[in-house]
Amino acid sequence: MGSASIDRVNLALFGLGRMGAIHLENMVKNPRVNLSYLVDVDVKKAHSMKADYYLDNTKILSNEDCDVVFNDKMIHGVVICTPTDTHISLSLKAIRAGKGVLCEKPLALTIESTIQCYEEAEKYKVPLLCAFNRRFDPQLRDLYEKRHVVGGVQSIKTCSRDSPRPPMSYIKISGGIFHDCAVHDLDVLRWMVGEEPESIYSVAHAHIPEIAALDDVDTVYIVLKFPNGVIAHVDLARDCQYGYHQTCEIFGERGNIMSDNPPRSALHFAGSGGETNDVIHFSFKQRYAAAYAEEIAHFLQLLRGDATECCVKPKDTLRATFLAQAAEDSWRTGGVVDLKEHFKVVFGDQCENPLL
Repeated sequence: MGSASIDRVNLALFGLGRMGAIHLENMVKNPRVNLSYLVDVDVKKAHSMKADYYLDNTKILSNEDCDVVFNDKMIHGVVICTPTDTHISLSLKAIRAGKGVLCEKPLALTIESTIQCYEEAEKYKVPLLCAFNRRFDPQLRDLYEKRHVVGGVQSIKTCSRDSPRPPMSYIKISGGIFHDCAVHDLDVLRWMVGEEPESIYSVAHAHIPEIAALDDVDTVYIVLKFPNGVIAHVDLARDCQYGYHQTCEIFGERGNIMSDNPPRSALHFAGSGGETNDVIHFSFKQRYAAAYAEEIAHFLQLLRGDATECCVKPKDTLRATFLAQAAEDSWRTGGVVDLKEHFKVVFGDQCENPLL
């Protein structure tokens, strides 16, 4: 799929929750996009958002009528932001109808169905982009390009503390902190180090009673060891009162390089009482605004044929998912997980699959 002759790309957006609203805004801003359909369980909400963005030519569909999108030969791609348990069915329908897919993670609830999805995308020759948004963040991409200025890397640390705390209605269906949050940090570590880790160990606690009641946790530390000697550390929290804390720090033989929290603005005050800078971003929508815009832009490049290779490969999705589950398994068992052995257990007959 994909042709440079496509001027404007016809897209359909499924789901108008937190992520759907972000993607909607970026699609409206992108001159390459013709937003043909909005699909949501709440049709009234969809009509309201259509009016807010003056989308006069956009059609509104309920979930029950979504096959209209797949049967529309003019649609080039779909963006899926619906609840997690619907991702696989919608993605497969779109792929088999010849539509490209940008899907929020997780792509599917199991490793087997995730592999199936990628195999179908390869069979039907359509792009499938799983939304690991941090790979599109300009600041993190800059860190990746410059990481070797520290010489041989010895350690790497990410810190991700959420603000505001997600509502319990979301946390209940999020898949838990390991698959909802840690998976992003684990993907970044693989990306930065350029290797697969050999072991992983997690400790965690639930300070928030409502989260503890879900058999979930809100505070997590994860330690990974890589074959090249790099030691990595992930620091996670569900509720950070001072803002959306997102850092990635790489330490090497010649020094340190860090993607720090960007302030909300460049405002700086200096006076007799000292100096102050503006506060950090309040939520993921503000901190990763540029990343989400770049994500949509990359999806359009894939659909148009301007890019031939997806930035997030099947291996990235599958390995990050595998690591998130291994991190959770470590927390639940209290032991270090040997990832080479765990890989054999999880993937079994699929171990030699080229997607992995």
